[in-house]
Amino acid sequence: MRSWFLAALTALIVLPPLPAQEGNRGDRGRSGRRSQAVELHNFDFREATFHSDAVHRDVPYGIYLPRGYDDAANKDTKWPLVIWLHGMHEDELRFHQRGGAPVLDQAVTDGKLPPCVFVTPNGGRTSMYFNRKDEHWEDLITKDLLAHLEATYRVSKDRDQRAIMGVSMGGMAALRIAFTQPDLFGVVGAHSSAVFAEDPEQIPERLKGYAKRLGLDEVFGDPIQKEPWQKANPLCIATALEPKSLHGLRIYFDAGSDDRYGFAVGNQLLHEALDRKGVVHTWRLIEGGGHSWGSNFEGQTLPFSFAAVGEAFAAGAARGSALRGLDDGSHGKDDKGKAADGEGPRPH
Repeated sequence: MRSWFLAALTALIVLPPLPAQEGNRGDRGRSGRRSQAVELHNFDFREATFHSDAVHRDVPYGIYLPRGYDDAANKDTKWPLVIWLHGMHEDELRFHQRGGAPVLDQAVTDGKLPPCVFVTPNGGRTSMYFNRKDEHWEDLITKDLLAHLEATYRVSKDRDQRAIMGVSMGGMAALRIAFTQPDLFGVVGAHSSAVFAEDPEQIPERLKGYAKRLGLDEVFGDPIQKEPWQKANPLCIATALEPKSLHGLRIYFDAGSDDRYGFAVGNQLLHEALDRKGVVHTWRLIEGGGHSWGSNFEGQTLPFSFAAVGEAFAAGAARGSALRGLDDGSHGKDDKGKAADGEGPRPH
């Protein structure tokens, strides 16, 4: 266990970005390189910015709006919302340019995911989406971005119609946010997540300097302290939580057996911790699967997580219809039972 943990942490902190992490930035990307347009049938992709007080800057994001979003017939429609958190050394265009967009589009074509607003914010290259002393990267997502989206787009405010997803650094953050703020999102989907062992005491001194260079000492202390470490680590959070506190959160996560950082081990531990708590979830170990983009990640993982999100949205919509039926005096019991027993995963 110790050798896995040190190898994973060393890789995450010390190694420079691999070639697969450099990717094209899109037609208007900051690198100045142009990339091929992605053909979409169910979405219109746009780039925009918003100001975040949490990190004291304007933050770019990509947004996929359902085709027909601007039609007069849809002027009162409130769309389901999905927020995608990118990995370390990535940006808001990574999902679009590395194969995520076509899989997202196909999920809607196949009826696995309903038309929705899908947002890919820039969460900083090495932020870990943590709230640091002067830059609150988690608040960027959970406060400023959500407020901006609600004010700017017709997105649902219903928790059952909102999902948070992510990969690697973003997967870790998606799980943490979903576990600690379960009223914001009804479903979480995470891939190749940076999930570590519970005890940081074995980290060697030579690694602490690298942690400082990334500013992680502002989160974990110098030397790294157990309390903030455990507050940030999804495994520690899962071990300590009360299942009822999740309010029926639907959980999907996966990792490849050949993940170059060894994150499958931590995700397996997370699966076992949730099992011990009796928290219903979906965990997939992908035999031979690698880490994130560049390893057929999008084909091996995204169709499953999009289907899980789509099932959660459908169950939430059916439940909402049943409740509205009760409110207006009609008989909604059969619909309510169908939502609980026949659509999507079991309530957690």
